[in-house]
Amino acid sequence: ISKTEYVKQTKCNLETEEQCHDTPQKSCSTVQKAVTKHRDEEKCSTKYERQCSTTYEQSCTSTTERQCTTVTERECTTVNGQEKCWDEPREKCWDEPRQECKQVPKEK
Repeated sequence: ISKTEYVKQTKCNLETEEQCHDTPQKSCSTVQKAVTKHRDEEKCSTKYERQCSTTYEQSCTSTTERQCTTVTERECTTVNGQEKCWDEPREKCWDEPRQECKQVPKEK
């Protein structure tokens, strides 16, 4: 809305002149306007990862191993009243006990 203002000025020769100006006029009113608001929220989650490790236990077994060696035994005999002796080689064998151990993965 504009308003016209009249100003009268007197000139030296006493003539009056009318001057017109458009004067701006500010007019305000309150209006309703839709507003969207956002709010930041922290959202957290926990993730689980499977973590595995292998443990070992000692597993032992008992076995026997055949061991043999050559030994000499003194043999003597009497022939015609005279004793004759010599060394006779013989194989002597036995079962030697052994224990074998190894690391095996432990089952859970």
